[in-house]
Amino acid sequence: MPFPETIRRLPRTSLGGADVFVHDAGTTQILFIEVPADHAPVTVPTHTHDAEWGVVVEGEIAMTFPDRTETHTAGMTHWVPARVPHSFRFSPGTSSVHYFVERRVILT
Repeated sequence: MPFPETIRRLPRTSLGGADVFVHDAGTTQILFIEVPADHAPVTVPTHTHDAEWGVVVEGEIAMTFPDRTETHTAGMTHWVPARVPHSFRFSPGTSSVHYFVERRVILT
């Protein structure tokens, strides 16, 4: 199920083919990420940043940390502490919400 129109009207960017709708509060951001069902998986390479909290709305995300990989499905939340290396793999048909205590996306 796609995000509602109120979210789809937010500033938009892309991440490896996924649609990303960005709520920018100036010093924090919430990213609403949708990977179409007919799209290939979207991989975000290993990176670090400040703390992140997120929830899978539908679909599946594989999160890889230096010591483990976690699979998160609809309804599951995640917490990434500041500066912990991690990567994501979003399966086709996945939508998720990610809250950052910093600005992660530059909007033009």
